Amino acid sequence: MRKLILIRIVHTAADMGSMNEGLIKEGMAKLGKEKWLENQKKIEKFWDDLEKEIAGLDLDYSRTKIYQDGLPCGGELGLRIVRETADKGSRNYQIVRKLIERGGTIEATENPQLLRKEYEHIKAILTAQTEEEKVAAENRYDMIKDDLIHERDAYIAKAINISLKDGETGLLFIGAFHNLLPMLAKDIEIMSLD
Repeated sequence: MRKLILIRIVHTAADMGSMNEGLIKEGMAKLGKEKWLENQKKIEKFWDDLEKEIAGLDLDYSRTKIYQDGLPCGGELGLRIVRETADKGSRNYQIVRKLIERGGTIEATENPQLLRKEYEHIKAILTAQTEEEKVAAENRYDMIKDDLIHERDAYIAKAINISLKDGETGLLFIGAFHNLLPMLAKDIEIMSLD
């Protein structure tokens, strides 16, 4: 039997690498500084609670695979990305790093070309020079984002179906808009941390 624990995550600016600063500015502009800071406290509490919940799972880390939304590689490069992103303040990646340190294995989860496509659209929104450019970039992204998420979900499900072996548990850290459960192999027992 193979098991997958679905962990719905809240992305933070620290998860977004080079777009970090632009996303913070965008968030503050939309919400106002005070409300944005209040929201950040709620997100921090979410990660504190999630970390405790994961610690209580009593996992056999030597038989635990970690799948991370937005991570296109495993192995040494995947480990380096996890460490660097954790060092930049990402709570998500700090938790993943702890799981790896305990013996979990990070797996390639995403298609790099699909991530690049999404990155380019988000970057166009964040770097638009005028309101017209920004609206046009948002409209272009809105037209493709549902199909793009579906493509990403299919790729992630295939990666899990292939790499998660009998007797192993997978932890899937995934954003709220993803819906890959129908694409997972029928012999994978799915549990959700909510």
